[in-house]
Amino acid sequence: MVKAGFDKLFWGFLFIMIDFRVQGFDILPDIIGYILFAVGFSTLAGHSPYFKKAGTLNLVMIAVSIFSIYEQPNTDGGVHFNLLGLLIGIVSLILGLILVHHLFMGIKEMANHQGKTQIYEEAEKRWTQYLLLQVAAILAIVMFIIPPLAFILIIALFVFSIILTVVIMRFMKRCGENL
Repeated sequence: MVKAGFDKLFWGFLFIMIDFRVQGFDILPDIIGYILFAVGFSTLAGHSPYFKKAGTLNLVMIAVSIFSIYEQPNTDGGVHFNLLGLLIGIVSLILGLILVHHLFMGIKEMANHQGKTQIYEEAEKRWTQYLLLQVAAILAIVMFIIPPLAFILIIALFVFSIILTVVIMRFMKRCGENL
């Protein structure tokens, strides 16, 4: 049962962390990731109250993620300001951070109860890396005032995001096998 829950979280991270668009459509829509998270949190809810809290927040993220399935491509260059998009982005960022924090705290709690110190420590490390990625993404948006630096930061973030996605997915697999 625990393995099945972590398997859903494994695949959910693929969808929520990788944003690849074609003609404005997200090829790996976040909503699918959050639906997979919902199943995973529901399966793991009995093992830690953090998973239950994450599951509640996740319902909001499912609704919010509907707005990110399609974003009109910017074909004329420049930066466009969209107040609704900005508000949805801020809400999504804050709730997403809280949700992922609860996820990793739930893993830490499970690992602590089972005496799995390595998983406990890795959960803390992965949470910190996830948080730093989100902070760096905000910094990249601010860096648009200096385009060459923003471009370099965005490329670095893209690479780091893919690496961190793989690392977190592998960690979810280990959690399913060891917890």
